[in-house]
Amino acid sequence: MEEIVSLKFLFSALTGAAIGLLAGLTGMPLGALRLPAVYAVVPTPYVAAGTNLGIDTLSSLTGSYRYWKSGKVDTWIFLSMGSFSCLGSFFGGYFSRCLPHKWFLLVIGLVYLYTGLSMLWGTIWGVSISGGEVVPEGRKWVGMAALWGFVLGFIGGMVGLLMGSLRVPAMIRGMGLPPALAAGTNMAISSFAALSGFIGHYIQKNFDVPVLLIMGVASMAGAYLGSHLAVNLSPLALRRLISTAITLMATTLIVKSLRM
Repeated sequence: MEEIVSLKFLFSALTGAAIGLLAGLTGMPLGALRLPAVYAVVPTPYVAAGTNLGIDTLSSLTGSYRYWKSGKVDTWIFLSMGSFSCLGSFFGGYFSRCLPHKWFLLVIGLVYLYTGLSMLWGTIWGVSISGGEVVPEGRKWVGMAALWGFVLGFIGGMVGLLMGSLRVPAMIRGMGLPPALAAGTNMAISSFAALSGFIGHYIQKNFDVPVLLIMGVASMAGAYLGSHLAVNLSPLALRRLISTAITLMATTLIVKSLRM
């Protein structure tokens, strides 16, 4: 029995560190990649969701620190989209037990797959998917961004994901942010959205403390290292890495939903 427990904790630590490193590099918490691993040690869906959001909180707070320090966070987008993401995430976490997880995961996986492949296609074939800094005239989207932030926050809070993999491509392709700035802004938004969602789960006691602490600390270490490396990557390399990570998460979610 003790051997099984030790293997569970070792698995949690290694998984957390590996995904945390990739999360720091891409500016996305990558909870979708981690969620199946959390399910492996925490089989109850809503408890796994709460635990995963708790880990996301630790990982994204650590990763966003480096981006903040490097000036890679757009304050306007952080405030407008982030506030509604936090609100939606809290309600999603609070009502997590009331809604089916399987079909939401499947739909999210399919959307991720489309987003990742289209972004990867555009990168490989030289389609321009990024521009300069966001200018005041380009901020007419703020109302829609707030609504989009709330919807993504609610769904993500419910199933234990932050949906940052949909925010990053939108920031790059739709808002013209350079990849490093989009990654940093998304990581900052994700840190507070994760915390809000986790609070909703915390009220309902939907979390596993040992897995949260072990995988969370390992994720923090990986995320800090990844965010340090990310600021030195070329925009093209970072876009390819982000699109590949999104496609991998999509595949993971689709397979997990079909097995539930």
